[in-house]
Amino acid sequence: MALLPRLRLLHGGGHATSRPQVAFVFPGGGSLGAAQVGMARALLESGIRPDVVVGCSVGALNAAFLAQRPTADQAERLGQIWHTINRHTVFGDTRRRTITNLIMRSDHLYDSTNLRSLIARCCSLADLSHAAIPVHVVTTDLDNGGVRWWSSGKPTDVLLASACLPGLFAPVMLDGSRHVDGGVLDPVPVGRAVDLGARTVYLMGEVVGPGAERPDRLCALDVLLRSFAISRFARVAPPESLARPGQQVVVVPGADTRGIDIRDFSQTARLMAEGYTAAKRFLATRAA
Repeated sequence: MALLPRLRLLHGGGHATSRPQVAFVFPGGGSLGAAQVGMARALLESGIRPDVVVGCSVGALNAAFLAQRPTADQAERLGQIWHTINRHTVFGDTRRRTITNLIMRSDHLYDSTNLRSLIARCCSLADLSHAAIPVHVVTTDLDNGGVRWWSSGKPTDVLLASACLPGLFAPVMLDGSRHVDGGVLDPVPVGRAVDLGARTVYLMGEVVGPGAERPDRLCALDVLLRSFAISRFARVAPPESLARPGQQVVVVPGADTRGIDIRDFSQTARLMAEGYTAAKRFLATRAA
């Protein structure tokens, strides 16, 4: 039987339990998550501050960083970290390690040491519940076959699990079971913010599934990742349709991410800049 989503009570951070007014939602997307930084900075500069943040995979990392201090300056600092990220800082020395893991029939291709170090740089909290505002992170319970939500726990474990692409990184043990990427079941976790009662939910970026692209050539790993992406987005409902009476879901437009591999960090500067500009333009239009 699938696990029901678990809401962990927020005691350590002293967070209020009243209904949040504003929620920021950060979906998954690997290197494409750079665009979220620009969008979030635009919202924060415009005076829109979240009471709660919700994240999946790389979006969980962005969410946790901003939850420590939900300000435009903090978004700037997050952007500075993104500028230092490349394929090596996430996947490590891939060629030799990948071959070894294939020969040894390991449950993963890439070592997660570098990714864990990156997460530690982004979230130095002892526990997720110590953030300035609540942060909710989704993982997929590989052993019990269901979604799990975390608002407390060791950040380097919870965030690593949420970003653990199946087959690429080793599953992470949490509460006695193995966990992988939250995007397996909930890549665009707007529903969580709606369930928390947020009156206005800002989704960082439009939902663009893999069907919008048709690459000419695919290696074996490309086929795996594309198949995974297709399965993730097949059941994603239009975000606006998830709002209940008294709520609204606002999809903030971001950067053009077409044709960018989720492991390619060479477009970070452009994605952040375009995300910021698109969001600023969108907010100005809404205010007019």
